[in-house]
Amino acid sequence: MLPDLTALRRRLQLGPIDHRTAGAEMAVLHRAVTVPTPTARHRNNGGGVGVLTEADTLTSFDTMAAAARFAGTLHAATGIAAEIDTRTLGIRHRHEMHFVLVPPAEQDAVLGALAAGWHAARAAVAGPAGSTATGPATAAAIWRALLLTTAPVRNTADLRLRIRDTELLALAVRSAQVLGVPTQARATGTLGVLSVSATDGVYRLLDRLVPRLPAARRPVPGSRPTGMTRPARAGAAAGPRRPMPIH
Repeated sequence: MLPDLTALRRRLQLGPIDHRTAGAEMAVLHRAVTVPTPTARHRNNGGGVGVLTEADTLTSFDTMAAAARFAGTLHAATGIAAEIDTRTLGIRHRHEMHFVLVPPAEQDAVLGALAAGWHAARAAVAGPAGSTATGPATAAAIWRALLLTTAPVRNTADLRLRIRDTELLALAVRSAQVLGVPTQARATGTLGVLSVSATDGVYRLLDRLVPRLPAARRPVPGSRPTGMTRPARAGAAAGPRRPMPIH
């Protein structure tokens, strides 16, 4: 059984921010929800990230956990404070969106940091597992960002994520390899589906991201819940056991 996504995202949001990997985590959070398109307006950062809509809107998320984590990693990586503007959208189907606002005067610096963070994320996990000092920490940051922003496919035993960017899909696969988590990936055009086995891989992954999370740990096969004892066999006699006779 997969862990509760809302509770997991809350734990991921509140986890400590590693200043060594804040830029990479920030860039993946942004990339996961802001896929470049030919008609989108870009800053001149050349990094494939930084799609802007309104003058002070950097990006938006459909959960507060993702928006708050993005604002936190942005501040840790650049020292720039962002505001979160929550709006209720829709007419028949109402839903909340959380817009991250950055003053226009700071946007060039932020977009440059996003491009640098994206390249740093790819470089940190590009070599053999553990070949860079921040490789495992960066891989964990990448997966933390994915779980905060990507909704799993429903009604499946495995953890399956739909990723709208094949470069991000490749980065996720490589990061899982660095963490020692087996995955299966399938790409169709610009879309991809990434699967992690629920029987082993999901809990191994969560152990890397949120250690000592009781609700997410897989029970040991054959174990009994705390406080339960094995029932006595029918017909077992009470009192001390008698030694077996030796003939």
